[in-house]
Amino acid sequence: MYTISEFAEKIGISEHTLRYYEKQGLIEPSRDEHNYRVYGEEDSDWATFVIKLKNTGISLKEIKKYTELRKVGDATISERKQLLLNHRIKIMLEYEKVRNHLELLDDKIALYEQLEKEYKK
Repeated sequence: MYTISEFAEKIGISEHTLRYYEKQGLIEPSRDEHNYRVYGEEDSDWATFVIKLKNTGISLKEIKKYTELRKVGDATISERKQLLLNHRIKIMLEYEKVRNHLELLDDKIALYEQLEKEYKK
């Protein structure tokens, strides 16, 4: 079991962020006999997943929806999958946009490289 400071360090976020995630209902620690937060390995796995989801650019609102569906259980598997598929579509659109930007830059850089060669002749 971990205290809040140990847990925050273990999963790589600040205590402030961890408390915020708890307030949003994304992470729900157990409480000891003194009502202090305590976290176990299952909490660690879930919190790590939440952080990874957040790093994909998904909104906290969508993570909260996913969390609520997860709490309901296996009957929500299709809904959770659809939520992730919808986010994947957003990421793919962004990926295409960035890929197009890179292509433009690569073309311009190639042009300058060609001009440099010609200029040095």
